[in-house]
Amino acid sequence: MKRNIGSFEWLAPADAYDQWAGEYDDADPSTLLDEPFLLAMVKIFPGCRLLDLGCGTGRYVRILNRPGISIVGVDLSQGMLARARRTCLSKSTVAWVQASFTKLPFIGGTFDRVISGLVLDHVENLHSYFHQIATMLRPGGRLILSTVHPDMQRLTGSNVRFTVQGRHYQTEGTVHEVYSIANAVRQVGLTVESLLEPSVDQNMVAHRPVWKTRLGCPALVLLAAQKGEVSNCSQ
Repeated sequence: MKRNIGSFEWLAPADAYDQWAGEYDDADPSTLLDEPFLLAMVKIFPGCRLLDLGCGTGRYVRILNRPGISIVGVDLSQGMLARARRTCLSKSTVAWVQASFTKLPFIGGTFDRVISGLVLDHVENLHSYFHQIATMLRPGGRLILSTVHPDMQRLTGSNVRFTVQGRHYQTEGTVHEVYSIANAVRQVGLTVESLLEPSVDQNMVAHRPVWKTRLGCPALVLLAAQKGEVSNCSQ
């Protein structure tokens, strides 16, 4: 679906990211925050089965790609998945799946780790989203999530805007407060282990000077949570 809003052409999310895929910047300053968090919290082990939910260009897959693990990258955008396939040299077993996060094609208890980066602003129903994740995780499994901080969305605008070859586009974004995200995670039975709200600092501005207007604003919400182990104790 397309419609024009001022100078911006409005696209549905899948169409927007298809349009953006070739020029999408997966090395903006926020990667200085979420990538170290991911590496510290994901705790991969031999034989680990990992789902990258909303994998986009495959940035997280490229970071975690190593022998002895299995990774499934899921995205709604064909264009993003095509770029991911081109840029990820597989050291592990990697499968790419086009699917909506509103209805994922996996059975319960499939994955040891679920990672999700910069997806929540396209999620309307937090409970449904996290319920699917909790169901797909094995006991003891971990969720590692990053999303744009609501304060940053209020500063820059909640809708996602981008320019490709001089044409301006936007797609709808949703603002979720930090407490709403944390509560939704807990309500599906996951235990929040870490919840950080790092701000834009001078190092990030040095990488992208136009971010000077964002200095001091919380940039991301970084969350790690775990599903409980199954108890072997008899009643």
